[in-house]
Amino acid sequence: MLTALACALAIAGALTLGTFGTAHAQQPDPLIDPAQGSANSRFQIVGQTGWIAGDAVTISFGFSDAPAGASYSGTLYNEQRVTVLRDGTWSFPTVVNDKLFPFPLWRPGYIVVKAQSATTTAINTYVYTVDGRAPAGLPPLASLGGGPSHNAPVFAITMALFAAAAGALVAVSGAMRKRALVEAR
Repeated sequence: MLTALACALAIAGALTLGTFGTAHAQQPDPLIDPAQGSANSRFQIVGQTGWIAGDAVTISFGFSDAPAGASYSGTLYNEQRVTVLRDGTWSFPTVVNDKLFPFPLWRPGYIVVKAQSATTTAINTYVYTVDGRAPAGLPPLASLGGGPSHNAPVFAITMALFAAAAGALVAVSGAMRKRALVEAR
């Protein structure tokens, strides 16, 4: 019975890891990698789909106390421009420093990234931390990639490994218990 449960948990973990690739392929656009950091952190903004080759994309940054969605209406700063490549993608590196905003970032929050071309508009957020403190509203497993944008595969891998390890522990404890019962007779 316990061995069957252990096998089921191990299989569930493997399936989680195996199916992650297809579920993870539909990432938010623009992709922000890594999804969080603090002052002087670097992150990459990548336009993945829906962009027309040769179009100019204007990238603007805002700051919010809550995760921003497509309805973000706050102030945007520091416009940057990038051109969409032939394959319909674009990329822009960013550093969180004094040049990004006209004010100091002294509290945790969300850096809103808005990318806009003549035909497409997309918004995503970067989680800004201060002295290891995350902003309010961030899910507890966000540091493992389970945050508002689910950008990191680490979360699914961690959950799959946890399920496999739990299955292995149940199998080992079942075998030890069975052995102890046999020796007791």
